[in-house]
Amino acid sequence: MSGFRLVDLIKFFLPILPEIELPYESITFDEKIVYTIGTAFIFLIGQLPIYGLIPQAQFHLIDPFYSIRSVFAMEKATLLELGLLPIITSAFIWQLAAGLKLINLNLSIRLDRELFQSGQKLTSWGLAIVIAAGLIYSGYYDNVIRGYKSLGSAAAGGGLTGAALLWSYFTIFLQVVTWQVVVSLLVEIFDKGYGFGSGILCFLTLQNATNFISELIGLEMYPVVNNTKKFESLGALLNLIRNFSFTKPTLTINQIWHAFTRVQLPNLTQFYIALASILAVIALQNFRIEVPIRSTKVRGMNQMFPIRLLYCGGLPVLFAYTVIANLQVFGFIAQSILVKLRLSPYVTVLLANYVVEPYSNRLVIKSGLLYFFTASQNLLYSIISPLRTIVYSLSVVILSIWFAYKWCYISGSSPKDIAKQFKDQGISIAGKRDISITKELSRVVPIAAVSGAFILSAVAVAGDVFGGLGKNVACIVGVSSAFGILEEFMIDYQQAGGSQFSSALSGFQQ
Repeated sequence: MSGFRLVDLIKFFLPILPEIELPYESITFDEKIVYTIGTAFIFLIGQLPIYGLIPQAQFHLIDPFYSIRSVFAMEKATLLELGLLPIITSAFIWQLAAGLKLINLNLSIRLDRELFQSGQKLTSWGLAIVIAAGLIYSGYYDNVIRGYKSLGSAAAGGGLTGAALLWSYFTIFLQVVTWQVVVSLLVEIFDKGYGFGSGILCFLTLQNATNFISELIGLEMYPVVNNTKKFESLGALLNLIRNFSFTKPTLTINQIWHAFTRVQLPNLTQFYIALASILAVIALQNFRIEVPIRSTKVRGMNQMFPIRLLYCGGLPVLFAYTVIANLQVFGFIAQSILVKLRLSPYVTVLLANYVVEPYSNRLVIKSGLLYFFTASQNLLYSIISPLRTIVYSLSVVILSIWFAYKWCYISGSSPKDIAKQFKDQGISIAGKRDISITKELSRVVPIAAVSGAFILSAVAVAGDVFGGLGKNVACIVGVSSAFGILEEFMIDYQQAGGSQFSSALSGFQQ
């Protein structure tokens, strides 16, 4: 490839970029298990709270992103404040740019692959820096910084001084951005073949699984904001069991209602919506079209080639919510900047009108353009705001369908790519000539991809309408990703002929 390309600018950063080297030899099955467990453990360390904030800061933080946190593993007031959003956004940008030929790359060349991966890392770090700086500038952390008071109080002798406050801002920024760098390198460990599946999908699945269990039966006790004399269990079901009483029926009814409607901690309504989403994805995994194939090299060898309804898995839904999440994050930062510039309130309200809900500490959008790209808090809000519900639902469904259609052509799994694989392996469709394989697959693959994306996005939107607040979407992406990871795990297990871990455990049992 001759001539200068814009992507060649990344070459200047290659000598200083931290990088996970490609394995010099094939990674064994047992080594993949060790790498997968080790990186998962390091990733979970990101749930540690940010140094410099008050205790239980997650309950005092005014949260404008409550509806998207579960989807992208964004944990309030922790090192995972930004979750995987910058990394996922960067991955989608570069994948679409390369697939749609917006950048001049040949991924069959090693240097171009290196530039592609380095470009993703640089983009994710840049997004992390911009978002972290924007959140700090907007005052997002102000009410939870240890020792912080308003400028007037500080001038009167209380609170942090200007230098101390700047130092607090810097330490918060450094922690959040540094952990994003660490997470991007952990993702690269998977992408270089050390683990099972995609690093992004593995971490999303892990975070969603741990949150799903802890939000149901979590043992931790937390004080309820605005009612400091009361403590409740993190787990919604455990909290209901702890407060259940047969001797006080009126109190019991109130506790049951509270278990399904509480807002500061997970509730059972969100759990059942998430559970319904999980069951729907499991059921949809069983729908497939089986194309009869035969070998042109071995006579009498006939098999079935399955084309799943969820051809693209949960990626179309994840892409749609990535677009919406970035609109919310950058919209919030932009609105905060406009307010600090003291522009007319009529201008800022056009973008978004944020209102704090004291009983939940959520920063809720009541009007503006961003209002139509946020999920409703519950079914009642969905009913009384039909226009927002329709616009939001259509946005998710249309984005999912568009991505699924494009992805099946740019991800190496298009009908033409499958036909080429068939030809290389000496496989043809039973009853069809070799020249008609692509045509035959073109009748099935795009329809499966689009139909699966439509149904899966409809399930996600239905959960949002009922008040899932992203937990249903997280379960959809997590379960669909888990099936892909498990499939790769079993293929590697069969090819390796077993595992030393399983042999050791069986010997221990004997």
